[in-house]
Amino acid sequence: MLRHAATIGIRSLAGNPLRTFLSTLGVIIGTAALVAVIALGDGVEKYAREQIAARTDLQTFSVSSETSRRLDGLRLPRADTVHLNDSLVADLQRELGPGVTVSRSLMGGTFVTGLPGDSLRGAMISAMTGPAAIPPDSVLVAGRFLTEAEASGAEAFAVVSADLAKLLGDAPTAVGATILLAGTPFTVIGVAGTVHPAGEQQMGVQVPIGAYNVAVPPRLQMPPTVTGTAMSIEAMTAGVAKARAWAARVGGDGLTVSNRSDILVEVERGMLIAKLLMGSITGISLLVGGIGIMNVLLAAVVERTREIGIRRATGAQRRDIVAQFLAESIVITGAGSLIGLILGVAGAFGVAAMMAAQSDAPVKAAFTLGPIIVAASSAVIIGLVFGIYPALKASRLSPIDAMRTE
Repeated sequence: MLRHAATIGIRSLAGNPLRTFLSTLGVIIGTAALVAVIALGDGVEKYAREQIAARTDLQTFSVSSETSRRLDGLRLPRADTVHLNDSLVADLQRELGPGVTVSRSLMGGTFVTGLPGDSLRGAMISAMTGPAAIPPDSVLVAGRFLTEAEASGAEAFAVVSADLAKLLGDAPTAVGATILLAGTPFTVIGVAGTVHPAGEQQMGVQVPIGAYNVAVPPRLQMPPTVTGTAMSIEAMTAGVAKARAWAARVGGDGLTVSNRSDILVEVERGMLIAKLLMGSITGISLLVGGIGIMNVLLAAVVERTREIGIRRATGAQRRDIVAQFLAESIVITGAGSLIGLILGVAGAFGVAAMMAAQSDAPVKAAFTLGPIIVAASSAVIIGLVFGIYPALKASRLSPIDAMRTE
């Protein structure tokens, strides 16, 4: 029955090709706009996620030891400070799973000598392993960063801040120079960060974790911290929750887990709102296309009233008439959604190329099977919804009255 109804529907639509094309055009435009917007939205979101991971610390959290506690309004040292050793780091990694990578960080102050003028300066030393070996907010000025293998080693390499490099002349001159950290010579291999005004200078040096103990005197060493780096924003939320549960179990109130949770929530909310807004706006064009289909089918009911009466008189049931008009609606929306899908894909690539050229940002259209199926099926559903009223109106015509219609 459905096949027969579809055949009759196609013949009817072919009898008035211009009107059929104009009604299909609304579905084509609506589907193309929806597919293009979804693809561009996914592409922009992917680019934003890459920038967040590369240039911010929103996908990182830290686990640190509490060295003091507040008692009666006083900050007093703790006797039970938790030392985050390699064993605890490995245990935390197992707890977090593959979605989050943890690394151990060491920090402490030291004396810097070997500078021009034989001046004595102080600097904050950091040593990190794993993904945290390159801080996400660091900007390389000259030279290079430590590799992941070097960061885990013990070679006397150093990446210095721009303010410290300025004392050596400038950033290019600093690369290759030798500075003394706690009396031990280190070779500068890179300069990172920006120059700050006088009074706000930041003297920082990153060294391999195996060279930390020779660069920082024991009395100036701070307790180790652990940095967790999530693979995605979603993994970050789950990772922080697991890390806090682990910290409470292992160290009680002696371990603190901190992250930029407030900003992270706003980023997730902003991405969702942007996608819903764009999808809602383009969805309006699909509704307009559905109204066009309903108008075409209502006009067909009026023009084919006599034909409907003859079919009813010769034994056609009401459900046969409903199936015929719904079949016509599905044919229009099916063809329109297919053409719109192709145009939407092409349009998304074109707009993405234009955006990339105008903004110098490598934005690309991102296509996934789920959103494309949603866009195409939405067009078909719109056709069914707007085709129901004309189909019911046609099925309710009286056979005798319909046959008398000229």
